[in-house]
Amino acid sequence: MGRTLTRRILESRATGSQWEGSDYFEVEPDLVLGHDATIALIVDQIGEAIERILDPEKLFLVADHFAPPSTVDRANILRRFLDFAKNSDAGEVHLFEGICHQILVESSRCVPGSLIVGADSHTTTAGALGAFACGMGSTDILAVLLTGTTWLRVPPAIRVPFYGRMPEHLRGKDLALRLLGDLGEGGARYKAVEFEDRSDAPGIAFDGRLTLSNMAVECGAKNGIWIPDDRTRQYFHSMGGEWPAEAELYPDDDAEYEQSIAVELDDLEPMIAQPWSPANTVPVSSIEGIEVDQVFIGSCAGGRLEELGDAALLLRGQRIPAFVKVVVTPASTGVYREALRRGWIADLIDAGAVVTNPSCGACGGIDKGLIAAGEVCVSTSNRNFRGRMGDVEGRVYLASGLTAAATALTGRITDPRELLREKTVS
Repeated sequence: MGRTLTRRILESRATGSQWEGSDYFEVEPDLVLGHDATIALIVDQIGEAIERILDPEKLFLVADHFAPPSTVDRANILRRFLDFAKNSDAGEVHLFEGICHQILVESSRCVPGSLIVGADSHTTTAGALGAFACGMGSTDILAVLLTGTTWLRVPPAIRVPFYGRMPEHLRGKDLALRLLGDLGEGGARYKAVEFEDRSDAPGIAFDGRLTLSNMAVECGAKNGIWIPDDRTRQYFHSMGGEWPAEAELYPDDDAEYEQSIAVELDDLEPMIAQPWSPANTVPVSSIEGIEVDQVFIGSCAGGRLEELGDAALLLRGQRIPAFVKVVVTPASTGVYREALRRGWIADLIDAGAVVTNPSCGACGGIDKGLIAAGEVCVSTSNRNFRGRMGDVEGRVYLASGLTAAATALTGRITDPRELLREKTVS
């Protein structure tokens, strides 16, 4: 049988070492991603060995969690990270420019067909560009820095092709939540999820693809990768990248998949994940009317132009109900700048939202949008576990930017389809 895209990439980066009789290969990553919260954990272990980092040019470092730090402890963590970044001669260092996963995919360093490892589980986001990208623990990253290689088992793969035509009310987040509901939190444990857009024009927006790759890890996947197409090429070129001529970019025609989950787009509804699991999903229409205290539009799963544009569309010229907190956190300064240029930030502020600097912020329970005991929040982020965004007695629902914006406008969980129809009529 033929090889999946995941297998082709891993085999192309193999050093020649393999555990006999197994699918474990020693591989050489093209890029190593790290941020302040996880790289700081290995600074003491590196110590004088910092001069032994094999290829500093492969290091892609981003200060995004404590950006800027909200406590003295976090300021000290950030200081350790920045000292490491300075002394290591890292290839790229980004300070207060946004979330590492978004910064990476905005960079020409995220190359289709490449192998990327990162000290964060949502490194899988880069798979939207046709790269094999996976998260690792900080000590695994330490080993990669000092040896230049790591060991990976080629994961069995699940194929997810999308057919039909994307309705105007549907977003990549809805597709991710639908898939999570079908597979459950562990349904793709240590498997590759290989997405393919076979839908009718205009197809699935690239921001939506990023969200699907990002959230593949929520069902346990090792990576979530898209088969590259013209939209991939267009996006990569827009970020200044030169399309690789000799890359492993496609699966074999007879690639062997463990499972295939075909998704028909035409009749899908907006989805929402209830507390306290990203896989606890239902159609938004089934729980409409639940009053909310906060709406959060941000994170590496939902702080891109698609979400900000949807929020501006529904909130423009409107006013958010009193006592509903709406926090908007762009995923990067690039996203923030473009939203400013389009007038969306002014629309959101005029409606009563607060717009913060790009960072991980509320998503990880760090700052700028935490919730209190008993509060209900609808969030465009990727996780809604107990205590993830604040008090353990707070309740977080996960939804698309469109559903989040509709909820912000009404003050209760709202299916966005009726509001979209009103916009179309007006």
